[in-house]
Amino acid sequence: MVEGFHRVNLEKVNAFKVDNRYLFKHYFEGDEVFARLRKHYNHNQYRFEVPVEDFEETKSFLAEQGYGLVAVQAAEEFVVVVRKYTEHPGNIFKQSVTQRSIPKYNCFLMTTQTAVKEAAAQTSTAKPLNKTKIDNPF
Repeated sequence: MVEGFHRVNLEKVNAFKVDNRYLFKHYFEGDEVFARLRKHYNHNQYRFEVPVEDFEETKSFLAEQGYGLVAVQAAEEFVVVVRKYTEHPGNIFKQSVTQRSIPKYNCFLMTTQTAVKEAAAQTSTAKPLNKTKIDNPF
């Protein structure tokens, strides 16, 4: 479930609260947007990491730029589970916001529902979290 996305003319960007920050991946058009968000960009992980206390300000700024930053309330609906030491879907790292390892599995928090469906369709080793008995690791 996503909350707070009401203006249809905004390009939707899902943000996931993980620990004490919101994580999201998106390519923003224009240097001005990236320049403003640069302090939140993790170059090693290719994602934005916005502290909880800066989220509303970031959301407002992005809305002014045509982007709807959405705080996803049900992150478990965006998780793909892959058994360790098996084939991963081709684009899973590019389309995931973050990854966590648990015994026997790697869990990927994906950017969109479409990314979840694509990952599950690419290989039989990837499954949406809600199709398993695994607890949400995020």
